[in-house]
Amino acid sequence: MSSQQTGLITIRTDDMETAGEMVQDLCSFLQVSELESSANFPSEMEKFQQVLTRVDEYNAVRMKLTAEMADSANLVKALIVKAEDYRMLSDMQHLKKVFSGLQQTNSDLIAEYNKRANNHQQLLSQLKEVNMMIQKAAKLRMGNAKGRVVAACRQAIKQNNIMGLFQIIRTGHDASG
Repeated sequence: MSSQQTGLITIRTDDMETAGEMVQDLCSFLQVSELESSANFPSEMEKFQQVLTRVDEYNAVRMKLTAEMADSANLVKALIVKAEDYRMLSDMQHLKKVFSGLQQTNSDLIAEYNKRANNHQQLLSQLKEVNMMIQKAAKLRMGNAKGRVVAACRQAIKQNNIMGLFQIIRTGHDASG
């Protein structure tokens, strides 16, 4: 840690969380209520980029699984209608075949649901990582700057603006601010 007469303090560490704790403790000790900062954590940003890539991958898989489950659900509906028709016609041979297909489709639906539930858990885990990064970025600031970073990061994520998100984490501002 070093300081200059201009009031600029430099904290050098590879750990963003440690830097955030130091900033918060220093602000508390010096009774600073507002603080802007700029930060550079290349290894953490690289890891964060990997997290964001996994989030995109899990979202793509989730969409695919949802579409497959919808197709299977429509097939179940069609098979139930067929089964009812064969039951009303007392065609037990075809009814058994339809119920066999229905049972197989139901098993497939359960397997798809389990895949989707697993994917959902993995996605939630990665989203928690995203939230932790936003919190670490916020802890590098104090007061209004802290709240602004959280809001701007969430907005950048909603807009899928990854470069803007990185800019906000580094400087506390998006490209426009």
